[in-house]
Amino acid sequence: MRILLLTDAFPPEVRSASHLMYELAEDLCRRGHSVAVLTCAPRYNLAAPLPARPKGWISREKQNGVEVVRVAAPPIHNLSHWRRGLGQLLLPLSFYWAGRRLAPPDAVLCYSPPLTLGLAAHWLARRWRAPFLLNVQDLFPQNAVDLGALRNRWLIAFFERLEKFLYRRSHAIVVHSPGNASWLRNRGVPGEKIHVIPNWVDTQSHRPQDTRNGNPVRARLGLGDRFVVLFAGVMGHAQDLTTIVEAAAALATEPRVVFLLVGDGAQRPAVERRLRALGLANVRLLPFVPWQDYPALVAACDLGLVTLKKEMKTPVVPSKLLTYMACGRPVILSLPSESDACAIVREADCGLLVPPGDASALAAAIRTLLADPAHADKLGAAGRRYAVEHFQRSARVTEYETLLEGCLGAAIARH
Repeated sequence: MRILLLTDAFPPEVRSASHLMYELAEDLCRRGHSVAVLTCAPRYNLAAPLPARPKGWISREKQNGVEVVRVAAPPIHNLSHWRRGLGQLLLPLSFYWAGRRLAPPDAVLCYSPPLTLGLAAHWLARRWRAPFLLNVQDLFPQNAVDLGALRNRWLIAFFERLEKFLYRRSHAIVVHSPGNASWLRNRGVPGEKIHVIPNWVDTQSHRPQDTRNGNPVRARLGLGDRFVVLFAGVMGHAQDLTTIVEAAAALATEPRVVFLLVGDGAQRPAVERRLRALGLANVRLLPFVPWQDYPALVAACDLGLVTLKKEMKTPVVPSKLLTYMACGRPVILSLPSESDACAIVREADCGLLVPPGDASALAAAIRTLLADPAHADKLGAAGRRYAVEHFQRSARVTEYETLLEGCLGAAIARH
């Protein structure tokens, strides 16, 4: 089967989207399929400077047998809202122009966000009479409306129409949690079109390690026997870094506690300013690490944080939660109750839940686990067991493979 994946992010960019699509493409290729990825030239969330890229609008390369076609697309991240919106509107034109030069695929799978990229996938799939599958990770535009990033009623109406159009035109829609599936069904999407395939974590590379003896990250950062609280990932508008910084300020008198904030994004400058204003010595702000070094970073911590603003009402499951669980680390979630991540933590019994935006409650939860290492270890072990049982990479890729083959078979019968 020839498969075309469309995604705005792909390694070497360090984002959950880029590595989810990379691992899917890599595994499908290993299973004998021909896989091409149409993506943007790398620009954001880089762990190291890149060599000069080839001149021209399109470049090609191979990664572990996967053909990667990169497009010099307009910027869409770390911009003002109107510039980001303009970039997203131009994005499908760039992808379609580049994609129609590729060999015809048997199926087209598109990662959203950005939602507008689904237009390019639809156009290409229609051009080649191939089934079009939409992988919906964030429920846009609802999440942008909740966060106040999208307020113009005409733009909201436009994106809602685009959303309905793509849901109607797609042969299948993949979501990563039951809450997302319910959200789509409640808005009129036929249930038989919706498929719940959880995101995964590589439980072979992400695994428990001794945080005290011989961990290279702890040694390099001079952490010693400190109690390390980790937030790692994109520092965007939704992630509520302010609550973490205020919790760190409340714990400034706890000499053992140190916070590692690792990543980059639109809110990092605001975090830097706030840290300088508070003069906190218990917070270390670090850049993104290469993906291959990320498991060691997580294994070096004692506790993982997952935070979202209270306005974020869509049932998202942040991918960092799965990596914390696979590494056997207890977690504290500061999320709206609508998030399916809360249901996962309750079912796995792998962490503590606190109200979103409540820095005092977050600091109190950290103190609780600091004072009871045996309980923290028990929560971490439970998270590891749950991740192995429910988020195995090979099992989830098999579900994608089965769905792609089923859509292809249905399309052949229809034509």
